Amino acid sequence: MKRSILISFVLLGATLLSACSSAASRGTSWPGLTADAKNAYLANGQYVYAARLSDGSKAWQYSVSNGSFYSAPLITPDGQLIVGSIGTDQGLYSLDPSTGTQKWVFSGAKDRWIASPLATSDTIYAPNNDGSLYALKLATGQLLWSLSIGHPLWSAPVTDGKLIFLTSLDHFLYAIDPQSQKIVWKTDLGGSAAGSPTFSADNMTLYVGSFASKVFAINAADGSIHWKMNTNEWVWSNPSVNGSNIYVTDINGQVYSLDASSGQNSWPSVIPDGPITGSPLLTTDGVVVATESGSVYSLDHNGKALWSTALGGKIYTAPVASGNLVLVAPLGAQYLLYAVNEKDGSMLPWHFDGK
Repeated sequence: MKRSILISFVLLGATLLSACSSAASRGTSWPGLTADAKNAYLANGQYVYAARLSDGSKAWQYSVSNGSFYSAPLITPDGQLIVGSIGTDQGLYSLDPSTGTQKWVFSGAKDRWIASPLATSDTIYAPNNDGSLYALKLATGQLLWSLSIGHPLWSAPVTDGKLIFLTSLDHFLYAIDPQSQKIVWKTDLGGSAAGSPTFSADNMTLYVGSFASKVFAINAADGSIHWKMNTNEWVWSNPSVNGSNIYVTDINGQVYSLDASSGQNSWPSVIPDGPITGSPLLTTDGVVVATESGSVYSLDHNGKALWSTALGGKIYTAPVASGNLVLVAPLGAQYLLYAVNEKDGSMLPWHFDGK
C-alpha cells in the first residue's frame, strides 16, 4: 500500500482545519479548479484566479483579507462564480466570472468551506466543515435555513430534483428533504466519505465510495444498498458514471471499471504511477486520471493506456475538461495550471503561473 498519500493528506488536512495563519499563503492546500468555454477558475491559497484558455493569460484575480481558498469554484445556472474560504474570514463569496467583482458574501458559517456547494435554479446548498448544510438564496446569498448534521462535511451535495444527498465524515450518506429541512434517510458507509455520490442515468441509484475501502450502489428512494464492492484502499473521490460503467479510483492508485448492476470490476490490474484522489474525467475515448506523482493518464474503455504526461508536483485535484482540453492544477509544480490535449496528451505552449 502506498502510504505516502496518507501522510500527505494528514498534513494537508491539518493545514485546512487549523486556525494558523500559514493557511493563507499560496500552495498550503491543494487547488480547486473548474472551467467554462473561455476561462479556467482556480482557487489557490490567497487567490481565486481566472485564466484565459486561449493563451493562459490572467483575466483577473480576487483575494480578501485573512482569506484562503481551496474548494473548486462553482458556476451557477444564473452565471455566478461561488467559492468558499478556508481562511479566518470563513466567507462564501459570489463573484462575477467575467470580472472577478464580488456580488455578495455569506458570513454565517462557523468554520471553513472544504466542499463546493450545489446550486439549483434559485437556491444554493452549501456544506460547511462546522457540520451544517446551509441553504441560501441564489440571487443574494441570504440564509433561508440550515440543518446540522453534526460532523464535518467535505463533499458537494447532489440532487435528483426532490431530495438533497450529502456524505459526511461521520460515515453516513444522508438524504435531506429541502422542503421540510429534515433527514429522510441515512445509510452507513462503514467509513468517512469525502467524495460526493454520483447518480445513475435514471437517477434511481447513487454510487459512492468511502474510507472503508468500499464502493456502494444505493437506492436513492430509501437508502437501501444494492451492492457493495471492496477496493484496495480508501476511495477519496467521486465515482464517474458512463452508462453501465462506474469508474472509481483509490489512494493505492488503482482505477476500477465496475458494472453498474453488480459492482463487478473488469479492470483488476490498472494501476498508474501513484495514488489517485481526484475523480476520473470522462472523455470520448475513456477516462483521464491524475496521480499524486504528478502524471496524467488517459485510459480507453478497456483500461489500456492511450497516453501519459508528466507535469511535476503532486496532483490531488481532479482534472477538468473544457472543449478538447484537459486542465490540471498540480500542487508544488512550476506552474499553477497546465492544459493538455485530450487526444494525445501533448501540452499546450502556455502554462498559467498566476502573474
